[in-house]
Amino acid sequence: MGSPWSELLANLAIVAMFVSVWIHTHVWLDRRPAAAKAAAFGLLMGTGTIILMLTPMQLQPGILVDLRATMIAVAGFFGGPIAGIVAGVMAGAFRTFEGGIGAFAGAVGIAATMLIGVAGNLALKGRSPGMADIMILGAATACGSLLGLSMLPQSVIQAVLPKVVFPSTLLIFVSVALSGLTLYQERRRIEALQSRRIFKAVVETLPDCLNVKDLDGRFIVANPATAELMHATDAKALIGKTDFDFYPRETAQGFREDELAVLAAGVSSTIEQRLHHEDGTDGWLATLKAPFRDKAGAIVGLITHNRDITARKQLENELAASQARLGDALTHMADGLVMFDPDGRLLLCNARYRSMFPKTADIRMPGADYRDILRASAARGEAITPPDAVEDWVAAVMASQKLDSHRQIRLADGRWLDVRTRPTGDGGSLSVFSDITEAKQVEAALLSANEKLNLLAHRDGLTELMTRRAFDEALAREFARCRRNATPLSLLLVDVDWFKRFNDHYGHPAGDDCLRAVSRCIEAAARRPADAAARYGGEEFALILPETDARGAFVIAENLRTKVRDLGLAHAGSEKGIVTVSIGVGTFDAGSASIEIADLVRRADEALYGVKAAGRDRVHGWRPHLSQPRSTGSQRKA
Repeated sequence: MGSPWSELLANLAIVAMFVSVWIHTHVWLDRRPAAAKAAAFGLLMGTGTIILMLTPMQLQPGILVDLRATMIAVAGFFGGPIAGIVAGVMAGAFRTFEGGIGAFAGAVGIAATMLIGVAGNLALKGRSPGMADIMILGAATACGSLLGLSMLPQSVIQAVLPKVVFPSTLLIFVSVALSGLTLYQERRRIEALQSRRIFKAVVETLPDCLNVKDLDGRFIVANPATAELMHATDAKALIGKTDFDFYPRETAQGFREDELAVLAAGVSSTIEQRLHHEDGTDGWLATLKAPFRDKAGAIVGLITHNRDITARKQLENELAASQARLGDALTHMADGLVMFDPDGRLLLCNARYRSMFPKTADIRMPGADYRDILRASAARGEAITPPDAVEDWVAAVMASQKLDSHRQIRLADGRWLDVRTRPTGDGGSLSVFSDITEAKQVEAALLSANEKLNLLAHRDGLTELMTRRAFDEALAREFARCRRNATPLSLLLVDVDWFKRFNDHYGHPAGDDCLRAVSRCIEAAARRPADAAARYGGEEFALILPETDARGAFVIAENLRTKVRDLGLAHAGSEKGIVTVSIGVGTFDAGSASIEIADLVRRADEALYGVKAAGRDRVHGWRPHLSQPRSTGSQRKA
């Protein structure tokens, strides 16, 4: 063993060496996972701890101490739980393996310093440690090492412990503080380098021009965007040169005068500058110039930030030209255009819009409230509105201005207008009005022609009445219309009595003649344009009677039954001796909101079933007691 001073220096040298090794090698691990880097740090500190334990200091005869606590605490504090545990486990395992009277005390001290380092790291909660944190770590580690010393045999504690407590804790505190401050300075250096790299990357990738000039206008610093603007090869080519080296003299002189004005005023200034390049191209810059001061506050240069606004200037010129063209287009466009603000006040409109509303053209002017315009339109008989609900109509129109909508309106003079409304970004609205009266007239004519063609395409080949499919479509259409208009709708189901017997007795050609004769009677009963007669199936027919209540339908059905009897067609298979029909009547009333199409057909069918049960050649309306399960369809056709 050497002198205590040489042993102390050896311990401190070992601590310094391993800390230095980490400082010079940790950058190789920056791209590794954080856990791997922490484990490597713990492994290095654990190795240093073992070496320290192999080179202890003898403070008193028989009492050996070392700076192992420094390495373990630093590992946990700067490397985190993984590094602290790795270093602590390595040191503890070695101390246990080494054995001796102080093995247990050494293990306790190692565990205590490991926990102190890890706890300190967790207490930082991710922030970088400061000097005060390192001093606290040193004090806590020094105190923690006492826990290991207190585990020595009582005789040792009483004999020598008071003599080594102070020097050993002081050495540990100092070594932890020095090691921690070294790592602290290294971290600050790395953070500073990283900040410089980030700042440099930001400046170099900045799309805007950023540069610094001295008082004579020479470039000191410039980014690549500045070089690109000035048509230089790179940013280095600008250093030491002035604007006169890259721009025409007139342009460079203007830039220099702006710089001198800022330097004289001592305050930053934002201006727009027009530039000319040597190759003849022009452009515009939005420039911020600010004085560059030293630590004493004296102006030593000028910071310039340029933004190329050539494209913006071109857009402004194009916008002015577009606004002129827009004004001309608004004046001569075929559609009406109107814009309202968020409060419903008219901002602008063209002449075509006012001409579409001749009765209220005098008030459809900028500044007018749209509500007042609508009320005047209703009062002057221009718009079609409910007479007792004008305010509700006004409120509905105003609400539609807030929505993206496309609607068609009809005016009192018969004209139709197509209105397309789009909300604007400020909460107002823009509407385009198109006169579609002629298109509506053509549409109505086409619809009428299509209905006629559709009707012809859906005729039964034998009776020339509608087919079952056409009947279903017509019934659905009329049912919806009657429900919408709150009007009644009746349905007649007509069945030729004992028709199978007629066919069997007279033959199918005669049966066809019979069906044609009956169908002509049914067709004659459909007197109104909306009435529709159809061959429902076989010898069964149907008659749709819109806007007809049960009483009216019963009268029509009775007249139809009589007309068929008046044909006098001989029928040997019927007890009547002639061809007769049975008719069931079903009605949808305006107040029957719960009735559906299937219910209407079912009611007429059940009424027809009641006629069959009552002896045929009759007319029956639907009654609730008739609503009962039917056995088979063959009973109706018997």
